[in-house]
Amino acid sequence: MTTMTRPYQVTAAVLFVFSAFVAYESLQLKFYTRLGPGPGLFPFWLALILGALSVSMFFQATFRSAEPRPADFYASKLGYLRALAICGAWMWATVLLEPLGYRLTMLVFFPILLLTLGRVSWYTNVLFTLIGSIAAYWLFTEVLRVTLPIGPFDALFEPIDKFFESIVSIFAR
Repeated sequence: MTTMTRPYQVTAAVLFVFSAFVAYESLQLKFYTRLGPGPGLFPFWLALILGALSVSMFFQATFRSAEPRPADFYASKLGYLRALAICGAWMWATVLLEPLGYRLTMLVFFPILLLTLGRVSWYTNVLFTLIGSIAAYWLFTEVLRVTLPIGPFDALFEPIDKFFESIVSIFAR
C-alpha cells in the first residue's frame, strides 16, 4: 500500500530549499534602516517561519503513522492540461504586460484563465474580466495612485475612463 510519506517529505524539502533561498536573498537587502525596519526584515522572518514549518512537516511525515495515498492522487490528463494552460496564461500575461498595457493584457488573460478553470458561467466570466481589468486599473491608478503599464491601445479605453469619472463625480457630491 502506498502512503503519503514520500510526497510530504519531498514537499517539505522543496519548501525548505525555497525558504533558504528567500532568507539568503532577504539578507542582501537592508534589515534595518534609520527610519525603522528595512525591506529585508519581513521576507527574512517569513523565510525563517517557512523553514521551521517545513522542518516540522518533514519530521511529522517521517515519524508519524503514514496515511494511505488517495486513489485520485494523480490528476487526469485533463487536469494536467488545465495546469499547463494556466501556466501558459501566466507566462503570456507576464511577457505582454509591458508591451500591451495592463487593461488589454488582463482583458485577454482573465477569460482564458476562467475558461481553463472551468465550471464558470459566461456572465461570471464577463463580470470578473471587467472588474479585474478595467475597474481594477481605474482603482489602482486613480484612487491608490499606483502606476500600471499603459499600452499603445489605451486610447480605446478613454470612454470607460470618462464613465468611471462621471460615476465618481455623482457620488462625490
